[in-house]
Amino acid sequence: MSAAGGTGAPPVALVAGASSGIGAAVARRLAARGSAVALVGRREAELEDVAESIRAAGGTALPLALDLAEPGAPADAVALTAAALGQVGLLVCSAGAIRLAAVHETEEKHWERQLRVNLTVPFLLAREVLPGMRERGGGWVVNIGSGVGSEVVPGSGGYGVSKHAVHRLTELIHEENRDWGIRAVTVAPGWVSTRLAARPADLGVPEEEVLDAEDIADTVAWLLDRPARMSVGPLIRVEPSASRAAAGDAMTRHLNRSRAEGAGRAAEENR
Repeated sequence: MSAAGGTGAPPVALVAGASSGIGAAVARRLAARGSAVALVGRREAELEDVAESIRAAGGTALPLALDLAEPGAPADAVALTAAALGQVGLLVCSAGAIRLAAVHETEEKHWERQLRVNLTVPFLLAREVLPGMRERGGGWVVNIGSGVGSEVVPGSGGYGVSKHAVHRLTELIHEENRDWGIRAVTVAPGWVSTRLAARPADLGVPEEEVLDAEDIADTVAWLLDRPARMSVGPLIRVEPSASRAAAGDAMTRHLNRSRAEGAGRAAEENR
């Protein structure tokens, strides 16, 4: 049985948040392994760039410019993928939103946006693909979490809460579907050098001590190579070796630095 429970062919993959960073790196890696990959995200031009890099390497890519936070968009993404590439056998949720602030400083709209993108979208996508995976007798759900989701980091706000919850969502998917040949894992990175994270130089940390997106793509590929009889996770943390690059401490220093410079709340968003 293949990873997707099918005939042995690499599973069709849907990667949410594939326009940059971890999502783009994972999508390229999956395509290099033979999967046809649907690339889902808001930024059409960047999705096309990722798709072109996959095609240039001989792979198959379907860019889908969708805002997954909008009602109906997760279902549309799964349906469009099935129509063009086949049923989804591997779901990777890497879309993310982050806006750092203490609880009393967090605006309701920012709280709701982070929960929507980081938690509700993975739930909706999983709900769409799990029935088909059960019918076919296998599949993968990989959620990209965060080391912050396993710690209590002041200032992590809605981001920390949503990542903690997505860890539990993955555990539920794992327990509810393991006897159908479906494996669900959260890969929870520490500090990764992406547009969502603080710049290492700003916090006095050498760039080479921070993870990069390829490290996370390596981890996902390693997961997929485990034999079907083996369950790992469902939570796998991937951290930098150096303690000064630890995600929780770095996030606190980043937030404090932003406040000291009068930049207000540290805010970034990516989908």
